[in-house]
Amino acid sequence: MSLLFGVVLVSVVCTWVARAGARGDLGRNDAVGLRTRDTRASDTAWQAGHAAALPLLNRTIWIAVATVVLAVVIQAAWGGQWGILVGLGGMTAEVGVLVLATRAANRAAKEVA
Repeated sequence: MSLLFGVVLVSVVCTWVARAGARGDLGRNDAVGLRTRDTRASDTAWQAGHAAALPLLNRTIWIAVATVVLAVVIQAAWGGQWGILVGLGGMTAEVGVLVLATRAANRAAKEVA
């Protein structure tokens, strides 16, 4: 269950951070956000990078929902530790989306620099 909580938490935090960064509510900082050399080059690059990453990061919401639903169904049907495998699959999918979102953020940041 804690793995499923982690999948949901990653989704919520990533989406919130990207939205705040895209709106300009989360300025450049050393703690939170898509913090790469290109996105931290300027406030404009920071905001453009987060705006470009947001559509991808919104997909983590659907990944989290699908992961939780699938884990509950599989756990109910077969029991055992199958739910953990589904949770690992969901977390892996979210990491893949994060990598793609970071690449999109870098491209957008370079365009405005």
